[in-house]
Amino acid sequence: MADFAFATCLPGLEPAVKRDVGRARPELRFAFSRPGLVTFKAPGSIAPDDEPGTPFAWVWGRSLGPARDPDAAAHQLAYSGIDRVHAFARDPGDAVALTPWQVGPGGAAQPGELVADVIVATGEPAWLGVHRADAHHVAHPGGAIPVDVPAEAPSRAYAKLEEAIAWAGLPIARGDVAVEIGAAPGGALMALARRGVEAWGVDTGELAPEVAALPGVHHLKTKIGALRWEDLPERVDWLLVDVNLAPQIAVHEVARVMPRLRETLRGAVWTLKLNDWAFVDELPRLAARIGELGLPAVRLRHLPSNRREICAVAQRA
Repeated sequence: MADFAFATCLPGLEPAVKRDVGRARPELRFAFSRPGLVTFKAPGSIAPDDEPGTPFAWVWGRSLGPARDPDAAAHQLAYSGIDRVHAFARDPGDAVALTPWQVGPGGAAQPGELVADVIVATGEPAWLGVHRADAHHVAHPGGAIPVDVPAEAPSRAYAKLEEAIAWAGLPIARGDVAVEIGAAPGGALMALARRGVEAWGVDTGELAPEVAALPGVHHLKTKIGALRWEDLPERVDWLLVDVNLAPQIAVHEVARVMPRLRETLRGAVWTLKLNDWAFVDELPRLAARIGELGLPAVRLRHLPSNRREICAVAQRA
C-alpha cells in the first residue's frame, strides 16, 4: 500500500513546492493541494524521518489524511506512539481556534521525538501528519522560528535575519563586522547593531533615521555595481545580500567584490528572489555558484518571514 508525504508552505508557494519536489524527488507524485498544504503519493513507505523534498516546505512528513473534528484526530493518533502534538493553522493569517485541536502535549519538539502535525483551516477538516524531530525539521509548530522583533524595526528584514541566525545557528557575535548589500531601510542593520555588530549598509536608498543613528551603523550610499573595494571595511566577517535583482545577477555582482572579502569572510545570508517559478529549477546551480565564492557549506530554507523568496545561508564549513 502506497504512503503519502505532506508539505506545508506559505500559501501561494504551492507551485514552488510541487516543482521542486518534482525535480528533487521524481518518485513522488503530486496528489492533493490546498493553500499552504501539498501532498505527494510515494511508490513505497514514507518514514516520519523522511528528509524534506524541498526547502520551501515549512513542515515535511508522512501524511495521515484528514480528520473531521478534534475527537476524530485524537482517535487517529491514539495508537501512533506520538510524543508531541503540533496543532497549527495551515495559513498563518487564519485566526482559527487551535486549542480544541491540541490533542496531546504541545511545545517545542526535542530531538528524536515523534511529532503529530495537526494542520487546521477554518471551515475545513484538519489534516494530520507525523514527522520525527531532527536537524531537518524546525522544533516549533508549523515550522515557526520565534524571534523578538521590536516595534520600531523599519522592515521585515529584521525578522528575516534573526530567523536565519536561529535556524542556521550562525555564531554572529558582538565585535563582528558585517556588510549588507541592499540594506535600506535598515531592518537587518538594526538587528545587527542590537547584537553589537559593526554594520555597513550598501544601498542608494535612505536608512530609517532610527537605524542611521545607531552606534556602529555605516551607510555606503551606492549600488552594488558601483561599490569600490576600498569603500569596504578592512575586515568583513558576515555578508548579507537582499537586493531586488534576479538571483543570478546578484551572485554575479557580489562575485566582483569577493576577492576583497574572501580572506576574512565567515559566512553569508542571501535572500534570493523568486521572480519566476522557473527559478526553482536553478536553485541547485545557484547554491553551487554561491559555494564557489569561497563559502562551500550552503543551506536553503524558506523562512516564516520570507515571501516569494528563499534564504540561502553559506559558510566556510
